[in-house]
Amino acid sequence: MSIEELRKDSEELTKLLGEATRKRVKDALVRAKAEIDREIVNLEMKAKHAEERKHVPTKRYITELTEYAWDQSDKFVKLFVSLDGVQNLDESAVVVKFTERSMNLHVNNLNDKDYGLIVNNLLEPIDVVKSYRKIKNGLVAIYLKKAEDGKTWPSLTTIQKRLKDIQNQDMMPDKEDPQDALFKIMKKMYLQGDSKTKQMIAKTWTECQEKKMEV
Repeated sequence: MSIEELRKDSEELTKLLGEATRKRVKDALVRAKAEIDREIVNLEMKAKHAEERKHVPTKRYITELTEYAWDQSDKFVKLFVSLDGVQNLDESAVVVKFTERSMNLHVNNLNDKDYGLIVNNLLEPIDVVKSYRKIKNGLVAIYLKKAEDGKTWPSLTTIQKRLKDIQNQDMMPDKEDPQDALFKIMKKMYLQGDSKTKQMIAKTWTECQEKKMEV
């Protein structure tokens, strides 16, 4: 029965109470009205909770993006992140926040998922105001404006540069066994690094071991 029907019943019982003269009849009418009023309250609470649930956003966990390509020109370092269907999103759903040494991409509600990519410790400073992003077919292109035009970045981040230096054995002491020095340096960086750093170190170590076996 609907709330409106129950309210009509309650109003009718109130009228009958006003007309009743016998105590047993009045008591029966009071009990009946109280039961109907409780049912009305319960239905109203259920309706209120149902309406509130409609306005509670569904929590989506952020899927961390780890794959991207990058390139550079004299003025920009460019990152390319592939995401199927991203071109169908509203512009406001794809947000990139820049600092002088970092970039944070957040894609909101793409096929019921959120996506994020954070690149910290950029090798060189960037011009935050002149950096921007473009949404293309299945792709987010991020343009980091170099603070110093014409300067070539050998790596995207300071961590990647250090890993390259290790691969080239530029950081190894002359009197220490190269493999031992490599292991110690990479172990220290691994323990101190975040998840992305650890991923890069693990990849670099694997490549070093593969090169060693080829020799």
